[in-house]
Amino acid sequence: MAATLRTAKRFLQVLSKVTPSLSRSVFQVGREDFKNPNWIKVGLSLSSTALLWVMLIKHHNYEMAEYERRKEEQDS
Repeated sequence: MAATLRTAKRFLQVLSKVTPSLSRSVFQVGREDFKNPNWIKVGLSLSSTALLWVMLIKHHNYEMAEYERRKEEQDS
């Protein structure tokens, strides 16, 4: 147990010595240009949202039909 704690403490000490310049990502994210949106992303987002809503409504209608069928089956 003590060896595990020593290893963890040593690991955390090494992590604390990392300078911010070394921990920075290679990829820099720039500011988004709101005057020129990425229309491919916009189209994919809207079409996937519409597809999910259509699938949800179809599934809801299927479930309601199944509910009505079982209700009629139970009553008779």
